[in-house]
Amino acid sequence: MEFVDLQDQFATRVTRAATAPWEEIRIHYENIAIEGKARVVYTSEYWRQGVAHDMSLSVEALYLLEKLKSAKTQTQNESWTWLEFSVDRSGKYHFEYKYSLPPLIQQQLKYEPKR
Repeated sequence: MEFVDLQDQFATRVTRAATAPWEEIRIHYENIAIEGKARVVYTSEYWRQGVAHDMSLSVEALYLLEKLKSAKTQTQNESWTWLEFSVDRSGKYHFEYKYSLPPLIQQQLKYEPKR
């Protein structure tokens, strides 16, 4: 499956799952292997009248993010480690892929006992 098709499927899955009225949906998703073990953290929220409300992602949406993680475009040399996703009420969406140590996981690592 093409990278863009996976993005389209994810955006569709997320917007169809949102049952409350919303103006924008924002998702912060981190997925990185540390010491050979996958670590995944995310936040997801919908916005209405300038107020954020927590929302959950379905198993299917999380599966599509995993597929996006393993898929690469022709221009990618490395896999992304985290992303920011947003979609507005019109259906226009945006993915921003990042390649550094993800901030939420980095925060968790600060407080883990040293081995």
